[in-house]
Amino acid sequence: MRVLRPRQKPEARLSITPMIDVVFLLLIFFMVGMKFRAFNRKLPAELPRAGKADFGHEVWVRIDDRNRGGGGEPSPRIAVDQVVMRGWDHTFSTLERLSRAPGALKDPVVLDPTDAAHTGWVLRIMDYLHLLGYSNINFRQ
Repeated sequence: MRVLRPRQKPEARLSITPMIDVVFLLLIFFMVGMKFRAFNRKLPAELPRAGKADFGHEVWVRIDDRNRGGGGEPSPRIAVDQVVMRGWDHTFSTLERLSRAPGALKDPVVLDPTDAAHTGWVLRIMDYLHLLGYSNINFRQ
């Protein structure tokens, strides 16, 4: 005679692979975020006082990709106060010339990068503005 045994139920196992993926993504997110936070601490911010604002002259720097949608190599197109620059040297010389005006280093600089602008281009301009001594660097909202 044959004895029937009850079937054993398979053990339920929890796959932790997706959890490990999420943990690594969060780790990368916070590492990148911490680098930008540390960079922001190097730029002192002067908040405006209550009352009439006296800003003098705002310097607008627009950063875009010249070959956007064209399929070529990315190339920066930079405009300082709506004047298109011919390259990095022209951009830096224009910013240096503007910084020599009396009180110009306290005037706000507004960076306006488009979605096509590379982060390296924005950081390069921010580094140069910091070297010139600008203390009020903002992003367009």
